Amino acid sequence: MEVTTQYLYEYENGKRVRNIGFMKIEKQMDKYLIQIYAKNIDDIQAILFRKENGENYIGSWGELELPVLQNEQTPIMSKPVVREMDETEEIDDYIPPSNITYEKIQRQDISRLPRREWRIANNSFLLHGYRNYHHLLYVEEDGVVWIGVPGIFHEKEQSAANAFGFPEFRRLTDVDLELEEEEKNNYEDFGYWCRQIPNE
Repeated sequence: MEVTTQYLYEYENGKRVRNIGFMKIEKQMDKYLIQIYAKNIDDIQAILFRKENGENYIGSWGELELPVLQNEQTPIMSKPVVREMDETEEIDDYIPPSNITYEKIQRQDISRLPRREWRIANNSFLLHGYRNYHHLLYVEEDGVVWIGVPGIFHEKEQSAANAFGFPEFRRLTDVDLELEEEEKNNYEDFGYWCRQIPNE
């Protein structure tokens, strides 16, 4: 199974304004599960997917009339097709979302981990992120625990994160975790460098 994550951005007059969330795409064989985590999009009524060959797929809800692009030429208007779904219909091999919780913690809360893991409280990379953003991330996903260090995704920081044992980068939104202004970075690719904590 392939899993990728992509940011969602708001654009205005062709310029990127701000991050509004992200999409998690899971591919298994010939099927996809797409989860959208976003904020302040209550008035959105449609979503468009475009293949590399230029074909478009549009899903809509409500009474919105949609522009359908044909070979990058003048758009034509197309009304959405409304389909009543049979309650007994099943989706083959549905992939359920994982059971995951995020919690903002302080450095002293590392004492919740198994005793052998307490040493990471003095990890230089962890201390750097904690000093900059004043918190850490506690993740529990399907019974597996992760500790996350807040930071920015770029090549230099990725190298440092890997060297200090935090190889996985996760992006969260306000839907997942409520942060104060001093606890995040709204202008860079902000997220958490994560380390899995082995079970006892």
